[in-house]
Amino acid sequence: MIRTQYFRATQPKSLLDDCNRESGRIYTNTMVEHWRVYKKKGVWLRPAINEQYDDFLHPETTLHAHSRDAAQQGFAKACKTTRTLRKAGMSEARFPHRRKFYRTTTWKNTGIRVKDGAALLARARGLDPVRVELPAALLGCGFVEARLVFNRKSSHYEWHFVVDDGIEPTMRAGGCTVAVDMGEIHPAACTNGVDALVVSCRELRATGQGLAKSIAKLDARKARCKRGSRRFKRFAKAKAKTRARKEHKQRDMLHKVSRAVVDYAEQSNAKEIVIGDVRDIADGIDKGKAHNQKMSLWPHGKLRSYIEYKALALGIATVMQEESYTSQTCPCCGERHKPRGRVYRCSGCRWSGHRDGQVGAPNILSKHLYDECGRVLIQNQPKYRHPFRRESVVMRTPCK
Repeated sequence: MIRTQYFRATQPKSLLDDCNRESGRIYTNTMVEHWRVYKKKGVWLRPAINEQYDDFLHPETTLHAHSRDAAQQGFAKACKTTRTLRKAGMSEARFPHRRKFYRTTTWKNTGIRVKDGAALLARARGLDPVRVELPAALLGCGFVEARLVFNRKSSHYEWHFVVDDGIEPTMRAGGCTVAVDMGEIHPAACTNGVDALVVSCRELRATGQGLAKSIAKLDARKARCKRGSRRFKRFAKAKAKTRARKEHKQRDMLHKVSRAVVDYAEQSNAKEIVIGDVRDIADGIDKGKAHNQKMSLWPHGKLRSYIEYKALALGIATVMQEESYTSQTCPCCGERHKPRGRVYRCSGCRWSGHRDGQVGAPNILSKHLYDECGRVLIQNQPKYRHPFRRESVVMRTPCK
């Protein structure tokens, strides 16, 4: 299974700058020579011919031969993306035309060698390779490629290693179905049709709100500075560091929440995870400044992607389910009622239960299995799990 792991680069910044600066130079030369030939001769060079032409005009480089190829191929990939966008109706999409002074350097597997727990990334003949100490999780894996990425938010370099662990997951043929209702307060509520689990992580929302407040304060102070001044640059750097720190903490919480969901599915012997589709929940909707900010800070897309790849590693399929009115329909009598708070109280049959664990998630499961809400009823009170605490806490809390 192919996956990507990234960690901070500890090599001298001058060395890393040289690598990315050389990649930017090669990319720019490839682009410039391509457009010169096109303007003078009216000929659109094929990618292979373009690479050979650039090698002939600019033979010297400090990068490995295949790292040079990767920089040249970046121009062809950008052109292919532009064609795809234009075919999709985006006529304003432009072919690459801007010079790049820095660009991510890519080492293909032919330029990566492992020795004494470190990866040696080859450069041009006569130059010492770049030595990267590998985390324990990457030892013994097959490398696909390595990328040197500059993180603009935190202002430092990162290594992105794409590895193949050699494990091909076998998709499960039998088992139950677990439904997941993603929410802004409780990131995930799961049910297998018998019991329910509510993954609570209110600190995830608090982190997003804190980030928004910090960015607003820094933007207000930066707006009073002259653009380009030292104070302006200082506030811009502080803003980038604040965003990087908060997003790092948020990513850690999302990984722990997704792990709790996948662990619940594995314990339930599930063959698939059904996730409520909330991708278009904020499209074309304006419900005021406060509500719009909540929707924009809700990282449901990242959480869904984390659940998908963790489940795939265990052979569990992931599917999306349209979830309209699943949190408003009573699972007992089918009457629709918009609840307030975390407890759902039906105005028809007087049934009450947890809004996410006993209403939202069961109705998503019911929609997936029976194409309608109200066919799955969870009588037991859901369990709560707080995965972001130092020790995971599982407890029963009755609905009041």
